[in-house]
Amino acid sequence: MGNEFVKNIKYYINCFLDIIYSGKEKCIICEGISETNRVLCLDCIRNMKLCNKKTIINEQGYEFCCYSSLYYSGITKELILNLKYKGQFLAGKELLRYLINTIELYNIKFDIVTYVPSSKNKLKERGYNQSKYLAKLVAEKTEKKLLNTLQKSKRTQDQIGLGKYERWENLKESFIYVGNRKLEKQKVLLVDDVLTTGATAFYCAKELKKNGADDVIILTVAKSNF
Repeated sequence: MGNEFVKNIKYYINCFLDIIYSGKEKCIICEGISETNRVLCLDCIRNMKLCNKKTIINEQGYEFCCYSSLYYSGITKELILNLKYKGQFLAGKELLRYLINTIELYNIKFDIVTYVPSSKNKLKERGYNQSKYLAKLVAEKTEKKLLNTLQKSKRTQDQIGLGKYERWENLKESFIYVGNRKLEKQKVLLVDDVLTTGATAFYCAKELKKNGADDVIILTVAKSNF
């Protein structure tokens, strides 16, 4: 409990500091001078490889569209890892730009926003869920409601190092719906940081669909060349 409390305090302090220093002139990646009114310099922005690609996940009688804004490499990868493991929330605000661009590019329509949940252990360790943070930013920017809909229901092996088939088997039946009501006739935007094999996004989207969602659109910051 004590460790989780400290992590939560750290989360709120970092958010507060991000607001105070959001106008700083140094790039948060290379620490060079930023003249872009953004937290990245022009060189780092230019090194982010746009994806804006639609991926169709067709499994077990379900079909979901997934949109990814960037490729998971270089500066993009560093931003995501800094958000995920170091609590660098300014990185998340920068990545939001690309998520919103993708929504506008594909004219993605949705009623509510939700996110891929973290395990209890990861929440205790980090004090926050980076996917929830990104989903919150998207919901605020698009003026949609953010709902807590899913929960990790069992411990699974870390996906890192697993092959494609192993990743899918590892996550089978590991998410449950915990929303207060069914998602009848709702188009749901499911937000996550990285699309790799699509297993995590699929099992989450499937659970939302089983609980009444009219459609589930998956939106990720980046796509990994797995």
